[in-house]
Parts: sequence; C-alpha cells; structure tokens
Amino acid sequence: MDFSRLAPVVPTSLRLHRVSLRLTSPVQAAHGLHAERNVVLVELNEGWGECGAPDNPAYSGESADAAYEAITDVFFPLLHSQFTTREIPLSALDLRALIGEHHPDALVRFPMAVAALEMALLDAQLRADNIDFTQCFTTRATGDALAGATLGNTGSLEELTLSAAVAVREGYGRIKMKIAPNYDIEPIRAVRSALPDHVMLVADANGSYSADDIAHVAALHELGLDLVEQPFAAHDTATHQALVATATLRVALDEGVRSTEEAMSAALNHECTDITLKPAKFGYPACVRLLNECHEHGIDAWVGGMFDTGVARWANMRLATHQGATLASDIGSSSRYWESDITTPLETVDGKALISHLAEAGLSGTPLL
Repeated sequence: MDFSRLAPVVPTSLRLHRVSLRLTSPVQAAHGLHAERNVVLVELNEGWGECGAPDNPAYSGESADAAYEAITDVFFPLLHSQFTTREIPLSALDLRALIGEHHPDALVRFPMAVAALEMALLDAQLRADNIDFTQCFTTRATGDALAGATLGNTGSLEELTLSAAVAVREGYGRIKMKIAPNYDIEPIRAVRSALPDHVMLVADANGSYSADDIAHVAALHELGLDLVEQPFAAHDTATHQALVATATLRVALDEGVRSTEEAMSAALNHECTDITLKPAKFGYPACVRLLNECHEHGIDAWVGGMFDTGVARWANMRLATHQGATLASDIGSSSRYWESDITTPLETVDGKALISHLAEAGLSGTPLL
C-alpha cells in the first residue's frame, strides 16, 4: 500500500513537550558546539513527532524555540479550529497544503516544525490502522538498515583515533567526522589510520570552505577520505560542481538543500554525487518519494540525522531500510549519542539496525515520558 490509502484521523489530542538531553561526547561543528539538546516533541493522538531544529538557529535559521512558538501559536490553532472542533479527519499528505493555504510563509520559515507535525500525524494514522511505516514503501524493505557512527571532536587526536577504533570494533562500516579549515589534514590522517580499507570515511564540513579551497578539499582524498558533506557554502552551485568535476571525492549536500526536489536537482546538476536525506527538514513522505527516485536513477543516498532522540532515530531506522538508502545512515546506537535516551534505546548489531527489533506499528519511537 501507499500513504494515500491510510485512513485520515481526527486530531482530538494535540500536545507539545520539551525535553533536555546531554550528548555523551560534544561535537564541534562550523555553526556551533553541540553538547546538549533541548528537544521539541509533538504528540498528536497516539502519534509522535520530533522537531529537528537545534537550539542555535545558525544551521538553517530555525531554532527549537522558534519552532515551538510556530507549533503553539500557528499550527495547533489551525488544526484545532479546522478539524478538532469540527471532528473532521486529516491526512498527513494534506497537511502541507493546508498550512500553505493559511500560512504560506510558515512552510519556508519553519520547515522542521512542519515536518515534526507531519511526522506525528503520519505516526497517528499508521498506529490507528496498525500498519508499519515500511509497509508503505513501493519497493520491498531490505530487512535491516546500515548504520554509521559519528565521532565527537572536542578532544585530542589520540582520543579521536580511539573513538574511531571503538566504532570499528562495534561493526560500523561508515565513520563520519567533522572537519574545517585548519582542522582537516591531521584529524583525517589520524582517523583513517584506525580504519580498515573497507570502512568508509566521511567528513562533514558544514559549509566552512571557500572556492579558493577546491584543490585542497579534493586532495583530502589522498589521505583516505571517501566523501565530504557540504564542503562549501549553501547554494554555491559552481564551487560544488567544480569539486565534483575533479572526480576525486564523493560529495553530498546538507545545509544547501531545502527540499527533496532540490536534492534530486543537485544530483542531476552535478553539484553532488550522493544524496543526504534529512527527514527533519523534508518530512518522511517526501523522503520516501526521493528514495524511490534514487533507486530508479541509481544514485546513492543515506538518511541524515539531527542529533535525534529515539523518537526520530527509530523513524529514521525504518526509513533507512528502503532499498534506495544504499549507504550507511545516521542511525547509530542511542548510547553513542545520549547519556540517557527518552525511548527504548536503538542498538545496532555489526553495524546494522534490524527492522525485526521493532515491536509496534507506526513510524516513530515512543517516548517513555
């Protein structure tokens, strides 16, 4: 079946939650230090959604506080007046059109708030019909999901190398690290020394390099780097195309992509070689459609995370079982990220998260609140 065949639901219960979690290891990115996260959770009937917006708006211009206010002051009143009080059912597939009709600027200003509400509504529909999210794929789910590990980077090179070695022992086939100008050559060399040849090394630059650095970034391949994520500023089409043209590194985008349509366009326009899907920005129905296209065109893709709690981590694991998700996704064990998760922790076995570990229908992980 597909999403259009799910029965719509009346949003009878709408609630927001704020939860604070601390990372096991801080991560320094170009747009700030990640040591803890204040998470916005949407509860709609029996469904749950997680807003990926970080505390700091530097990533995309949308902060957790702004998303909370948008849901509280704009989206919940809209659903309550149009559907709850009238007892009219609503489908997740119609939510964006509804918001666009009444608050067209909100789709651009608060994409992660919209995605969180859509996620909760879709989860509620799936649970009401007792259907697992993966049953809505038009291609057969793979049965497991390749998981990648992300390294913290606030310690010494020795600590970074040790973290990489531990991830390898845990079976991860893809290791991701953060890089920036003046923090790339030695860290990459150190991490690569701890990895077997078959383990993929990815570096996330968060748009910190400039057009003057094309040759430098391309040369990082000689140190054993396989793929670089968002090396240059968002929407710097020409510079990303120039790096892709060197045919040295695989290239993916993140901050520079605002929709699944832009993601596919970037790949076809040779701005990247691989696609990072961000359900926290795009929403899950759109990500499934994009993975269908990636599978059709033979474009490698993976599911990217936003320092997710188990609510979104379980959902991303389900999404990563799609046949179009050919690369390891950001769905490492909960214990690698959080001192204590808010759901039953997601754990990986030999670098894979198994769909058989799911015990309930729906999309999202259920918070133990």
